[in-house]
Amino acid sequence: MSATQQLLAVARGLGFELGGVTSAEPPKHFDAFERWLQAGMNAEMTHFVRHFEARKHPESLLPGVRSIFMLGVSYATVLRSEPHPIRQLRGIVEYGRGTDYHRWIRSRLKVLTEKHHELFPEGRCRIAVDTAPILEKQYAAAAGLGTIGKNTLLIHPQFGSKFYLATFLSTEPLEETPPSQPFDPCGECRRCLDACPTGALVEPFVMDARRCLSYWTLIHRGALPPEIAAKRGNRFLGCETCQQVCPHNQSLPTIPEGTLDPFLLKAEELHPFLVGSALEPHKPKAFAGKLE
Repeated sequence: MSATQQLLAVARGLGFELGGVTSAEPPKHFDAFERWLQAGMNAEMTHFVRHFEARKHPESLLPGVRSIFMLGVSYATVLRSEPHPIRQLRGIVEYGRGTDYHRWIRSRLKVLTEKHHELFPEGRCRIAVDTAPILEKQYAAAAGLGTIGKNTLLIHPQFGSKFYLATFLSTEPLEETPPSQPFDPCGECRRCLDACPTGALVEPFVMDARRCLSYWTLIHRGALPPEIAAKRGNRFLGCETCQQVCPHNQSLPTIPEGTLDPFLLKAEELHPFLVGSALEPHKPKAFAGKLE
């Protein structure tokens, strides 16, 4: 087997359902990201501006990088791996209803790193799980993991948009795995745009964070604006309406939410439910203006 095939085999053995390699070139559609920033649609997420130059080329993450190995693992695979009390709460986005996926993924990427060192003793690599300045969805699409849909999420024919992404950068020229055939996940469908409770999907493939309930309940600190709070409903941490209505997600396994109302809990009562989950860092934000 080629080095790429060996790495893919190890990744699959570790639980990753999706994997592919693309060249470490600048992002193909970086201009769209730049226009998004210029329009102020990043809201108060200033890290996008601070690391703007770094996102232009993965060289900023790993000098000499030549290949980007993108991996995907479904929500179900990670969240069913061990029970977690957060599942007792309602109003929690599905990707956060279990153990912290960052830890699950990083522990397995370390094994992949060991395989990379075995194959390339002089090579270097670096792993990242959605916190590094890199446009993961663009590289994942180029590596054949799916196509970005109108809801701005990466959509795969089998796993819909319900999977986590991980990045593995290498200084070696790995064999690329571009999409085998074109995949248009949306066509004329616009269910996500029509269903978004705040109109955050201002047009196909464009999401304005200034209107997004996930931004306001997960990222923003302070009270919610009245017009946003009025649309919140029972969404405590995050919003996934655009995923819930997507036809590609309808037949996928769902991690059910609980029945316990987190809006009725005090901060100290909520903590045991969130500790160890991916949403633990968002606890203070969740209580900021939670009753508006």
